[in-house]
Amino acid sequence: MNLITLILCIAMAFGFSDFLTERSPRLQRDIYYVAFGVVAFLFTIKYYYGPDILSYVPFYEKIPPIGQILAHPDKIPYTFEPGFAIFCRILKDWGVSFYWMTAIVSLFYFGVIALLFRNIDRKRSFALAILVVLDYKCIFATYRQCLSVACFVLFVLCLRDRRYIGAVVCALLTAAFHKSGAFVVAVVLFYYMVRSRMVQPYLYQLLLVVLVLVFLLPIANVSTPFVSHLPLPASFRDSIIHHLGLGRQVQVVFLIYAATLVCITHFTQHSHTRAESIAATALVGLAMVVVLYQYYYLLVRLRSYFLPIVIVYLFRTIQTSEDSGQHIPYGQLIKQAASLLVFVYLAHSAYSFHAGTLQLKNNVYNDCTVFCLSGKKVTDVRTAQLRLAERYWKEDFMKNEQNKIKH
Repeated sequence: MNLITLILCIAMAFGFSDFLTERSPRLQRDIYYVAFGVVAFLFTIKYYYGPDILSYVPFYEKIPPIGQILAHPDKIPYTFEPGFAIFCRILKDWGVSFYWMTAIVSLFYFGVIALLFRNIDRKRSFALAILVVLDYKCIFATYRQCLSVACFVLFVLCLRDRRYIGAVVCALLTAAFHKSGAFVVAVVLFYYMVRSRMVQPYLYQLLLVVLVLVFLLPIANVSTPFVSHLPLPASFRDSIIHHLGLGRQVQVVFLIYAATLVCITHFTQHSHTRAESIAATALVGLAMVVVLYQYYYLLVRLRSYFLPIVIVYLFRTIQTSEDSGQHIPYGQLIKQAASLLVFVYLAHSAYSFHAGTLQLKNNVYNDCTVFCLSGKKVTDVRTAQLRLAERYWKEDFMKNEQNKIKH
């Protein structure tokens, strides 16, 4: 069993324990603390792990001085963002190794998630399992986006607490660490400023209808020709068309998106949800998921920002409605059916990932942690992992890709 599969299985086991400890809230809380610590620890001990080290390691070892980064941001190696380049340069000047840089990113991300999950009263281990299984790639591989996502979550929390100076700083860091961060911050800020005081249930009903439409209709046949005629730079236009060409109209994850919207729609009808930052961000994230549903390759780059927020909003909406004391028709049935569906999907995702790794000629997901250094030279482990990643990109990447939209 490779490292990621092990983490996914452990997270799901802890998540399942929430359903066995519903009558013991203190025990459930203590199990969550253990689950969070174990999952964060396992992600943090990875060592030169995954395919993306082929670009991150050379970048970190040859990062230019800060003055050069600021003077020529367009010449940063691998076209990485200036914010991430400055972050790495500062750590390197302090003598921090590449491994400890990855550990700092991981610990920062999980520290922010711990702050966010304080907004959930019950079943936090289940929420953690959903986050880990659906977003493990962001956590262990894409260091730039992982930092950007953490800063975005802090941005939303600062907005909620009306700490606007902190919100501005976090927004700038979100955009500085990853290009997509500027887009999500702009969209959320726009909606946050024009929103009404309350979140109306009909908005989620509308999103559910649109989701069914994009599930049934071949939207790609319209969007791709439309983009090809836009007056955009050729390289930018080709990149958009490439991303729009990767996806699938019929996806299993449709059931999860639909179940999320059904639950929120049903439970918001029996509670008054204020459109504060978490609710507003969740609504924007769900709208983005619906609009980009068919384009998985593009959506997955944006979904990571909203997934933790949507999870918290979903759990909090259900639990607030239940704690209000009013009778919610079919509430238990809908909640239990959705929980079962989500758990089955998580198991399916974990199994599919593991089965996919077994087909790789060069399995970059095999265990490689700091404990593998026992009796080995650091340079030998580093070289072996880089060679494995290089062969993966040459021989395995996208070879079995099935999610291509046919026009």
